[in-house]
Amino acid sequence: MDPNDPTTYGDLIASFGLIGLIIGLAIYLAVLALMLWIGYLIIKAAVRNGLREHTMWLESRRGPLR
Repeated sequence: MDPNDPTTYGDLIASFGLIGLIIGLAIYLAVLALMLWIGYLIIKAAVRNGLREHTMWLESRRGPLR
């Protein structure tokens, strides 16, 4: 690497920018995936609890379902 060549540092800065862009995109996608997964777990727990309460209410009116 020639320190007197101005294009060398430009290429180096451009490569750092590209690497930073790739790392930033990976972090963005990881956070997005984590948010979707946590949302899925919350919805899954809410549906499970709702079905349990509905089943208990229905059994109290009609008797055991099974």
